[in-house]
Amino acid sequence: MNKYDLIVIGAGNGGLMTACRASQLGLKVLVVERHNLPGGAATSFVRGRFEFDASLHEIPDFGEGESRGELGKLFDELGIKVEMLPIKDAFRYVVEKDGVRSLDVTFPHGRDKVMKLISEICPEDVEAMENFFDAYEDMNKGLAYFGSTRGNIDPEVLRNEHPNFMRIMSMSAGELFRTLGMSEKCQDILSAYWPYQGTDIDTADASRYLMMVYGYFVNGAYVPRMRSHSLSVAIMNRAVELGCEFLFEKEVTKVLTKEGKVCGVELDDGEIVETSAIASNAYPEIVYSKLLDNKSLVPPFELKKANARKYGFRAFSVYLGLDAPPEEIGIEDYTVFLSTSKDSRLICEESQTRFGKEYALDVCCLNMAVPDCSPEGTTEMILTISYTDDAWADVSEEDYLKTKRQIADEMITNLETVMGYKIREHIEEIEIASPVTFARYMGSPQGSIYGYASLKWDGMSSRLITSGMEHTIPGLFFVGGHGSSLSGYFPTYTSGNKAAFQIMGYVRGGGRR
Repeated sequence: MNKYDLIVIGAGNGGLMTACRASQLGLKVLVVERHNLPGGAATSFVRGRFEFDASLHEIPDFGEGESRGELGKLFDELGIKVEMLPIKDAFRYVVEKDGVRSLDVTFPHGRDKVMKLISEICPEDVEAMENFFDAYEDMNKGLAYFGSTRGNIDPEVLRNEHPNFMRIMSMSAGELFRTLGMSEKCQDILSAYWPYQGTDIDTADASRYLMMVYGYFVNGAYVPRMRSHSLSVAIMNRAVELGCEFLFEKEVTKVLTKEGKVCGVELDDGEIVETSAIASNAYPEIVYSKLLDNKSLVPPFELKKANARKYGFRAFSVYLGLDAPPEEIGIEDYTVFLSTSKDSRLICEESQTRFGKEYALDVCCLNMAVPDCSPEGTTEMILTISYTDDAWADVSEEDYLKTKRQIADEMITNLETVMGYKIREHIEEIEIASPVTFARYMGSPQGSIYGYASLKWDGMSSRLITSGMEHTIPGLFFVGGHGSSLSGYFPTYTSGNKAAFQIMGYVRGGGRR
C-alpha cells in the first residue's frame, strides 16, 4: 500500500465522518475496520423476518426546508444522502412504583408546543422554561466564539461578552434547572433524558445536557427509514466517491511512531501501512496500553485523565419481534421512558448493580415512526436499561445465559405491568444484548456505548476549552463517543467532522499541531 495522509482506526460514527470530510478536503484516507461492514453500533441485524437497529432510537437536528438543522446541513454540505423520517413527540415519561403512578406526561417537539404544554401542566414554570431556551442561546454564542478563536481564547472576552456561558459551563444540569427557578415537577420532566449522559442529573454536565434537550425539544427528532446502517453506508459511500479507501476484516494491532510522531500502523496480518496522522475510534486507554509501540511517548497528564474518567452507560437491550400490530399490543407512543422514581441519583446508584430495586427502562417502537419497518401485522420493539458501573464483571460463563434471560424477563414483566402491553403472548423473535455483547462487538471497555460519562469536570465545555491545550502524541487524534463533544449520534458526527479540519491543519502544516 502507498502512504496515506490519514488512517482512521474503526468505521464508527466519528471515524466515518472524519474520513468523509478529510477526503473532501483532499487528504488521502484509509479506514481500517475489523468487521465486515461499517458503523460500529450504528448498524442493524436480522432475526427471522425482523431487522433490528442495534442502538439508534432517534437523532435531532435534521429537519427539512427552512427548519433544516445543523446535522442536516452538514450532511447536505458533504453530499451524504439518506432518507430521514420525523418522530411525532419527544417522549412519554411514566413514573410508577408499586401500582402508584406519580407522573405521566407526553412531551412534544417544537418550541411553541413545548411552551403550551408547560403552561398547562406547570404554569408557574413558563418564565423558567423561556430562561432555559435563552440559556441555550447563550451557550451557543459561547461555543461559536470558541470556534472562531481557533484555540486563542481571550479570557476578557469570555468574562465580558459571554458571562452566562461561563456560568453554565461550571454547572451540573440539576444546578442549571434550579438556577433557572424551575419547579420540582418541571425538573423531573426535563430529567427524563439523564440515562443518555451516563450519570445522574446533579452530576451531568449542564452544557451537554442543555444542547441535547434543546435539540430534541425545538428541532425535533428523526430516524433513518432504513435503520442506522443506512446512515453508515451512506457516509461510507460518499467517502468512497471522494477518494477514501476502506479495508474491512482487518485490524490495527499496533500504532507505529518515529521521532516522537505517528508514522504508521501494523495490521493483524503483519502488513505495515505508513501515514502522517491517525484518527482513532478506539478509546485512548486502548491505544495507549495495547496499540502504541512506544508507551513512553504518552504524556503523563493523558494517562491521569484516562484513569480519572468514568465510562458512560453500558446498555442492556432486548429486541422484540411481535406477531401482532402495535394497536393490538397496546402501543401508542414511539418512545416511553418508564421509571420507578423521579430521583435520577437514586436510580443511578441502583444501576450500578444488575438487579437494583429501582430502574429506568427505555421503550422504543420503531413502527410508530416507520409503519412498514416490520412485516404487516407485526411490531418491532427495543427495551433498554443502562448500567452506570461494570455490573457484569462478576458473571461467570456458566451463569451468563441464565442471567441475561432473567433480566430480560424482568424488563418485559415491568413493561406489561405498568403499561398494560401484551408482550409475551406475541413474541416471535427475541434477541438479548448485554454489556458483554456490546464489548465483544465494539471493542469498548465494559461495553460502554456512550463513551465517557458527562461529568461537570469532564463535560462538553471543559473538553472543548482544553482540546487545543492538552496535546497527545503528534499525529494522533481521537474521534467518536469519547471525543470532545461526548457521545450520541449527533455529537459523534459533528465532532468527527471538526476533527477532520484539525487533522488537515496538522498534515498540511508538516506535522505541526
